[in-house]
Amino acid sequence: MKPLPKRNYIACLFALLLVSVTVHAARVDDLFQVAVAAAGRDPGSRNAALGQALRQVLVRVTGSTESLRNPSIGPLLKNPSRFAQQFRFRDIPPETPGQAEQLKLWVQFDGVALARAVREAGLPYWGSERPDVLLWLAIDNRGRRYLVSDNSGGSAARSLSQSAYRRGLPLTLPLMDLEDQRAVQFTDVWGGFVGSLQEASQRYRPQVILVGKLGHSGTSGGWRGSWNLHGAGGQQSWTSHAANLEAAVEQGIGEASEWLALQYAVVATDEAVRSLLVEGVQGLEDYARVSKYLASLTPVEQVQVARVNGQEVEFSLNLNSEERNLLQVITLGRVLQAIEEPSGWRFRLNP
Repeated sequence: MKPLPKRNYIACLFALLLVSVTVHAARVDDLFQVAVAAAGRDPGSRNAALGQALRQVLVRVTGSTESLRNPSIGPLLKNPSRFAQQFRFRDIPPETPGQAEQLKLWVQFDGVALARAVREAGLPYWGSERPDVLLWLAIDNRGRRYLVSDNSGGSAARSLSQSAYRRGLPLTLPLMDLEDQRAVQFTDVWGGFVGSLQEASQRYRPQVILVGKLGHSGTSGGWRGSWNLHGAGGQQSWTSHAANLEAAVEQGIGEASEWLALQYAVVATDEAVRSLLVEGVQGLEDYARVSKYLASLTPVEQVQVARVNGQEVEFSLNLNSEERNLLQVITLGRVLQAIEEPSGWRFRLNP
């Protein structure tokens, strides 16, 4: 395809930015949506539920429960309704017969306003670009040993889904189909044999692999967990203790989320400008795809075109955080591939 002149790129920019494009990076599109239990529909119960909803979203976007103890968070929590774009009550049917319906408040917060407030408070901000996490979890429930899979039922799988949703963590469970069963046994996960697990994980293309094992802790009736996270530029291990299986799962997911936030959450700094060159931009559709992708990244405030040379486009980016944060986010995604070293700021557009 013959490359278009720069003036044609600019003339069509605004129209093309409206085109829906496919971006393969891990993105959490419902980061600012949450549903929490409500005691009633009266103003007092509604405001209490709004406060709880805002707390949950703040943990998601800062990446840590410790942020709620930060004094600078106090002003944000005093009037949670000012960040709410829309909300409505929902009656949730009981999961088992005989139970009563549960009243929940669904809230959509203003992501732009809330992100600005978090940054102005000097807190780290973890945007929608997040790593795909593949979890291999082995559970020994007093001799009943099993691996949690994508089609598992039961409290463990349900708790995993709920914990990942609360944290805004893109979580994948293995299918445990014939291919997985041939490649991975319970003992591989329980023993932490990383080599076989990494090989079996390739089909899922995760950016992070989380390996966990949960079992009863002595005669106390509690649960002990052991977790290992591989990826995001390092490896992290930790143990957990909880009264029940659901809490043990939540602790594991929570700790993984907090550690990943340390790698990817950004703290606002004075605005800086960074040039970035992208090869393989073959036409207007590719140009729109790259422009939308760069503009969506958390560290980027503004995207401008500096130069067009055939299929190479140089972008000028206004940043709100350090350059290393931008590199981390781009490396996390699958839209741009670094040519040689990422710090050279030269990338190729992936198909």
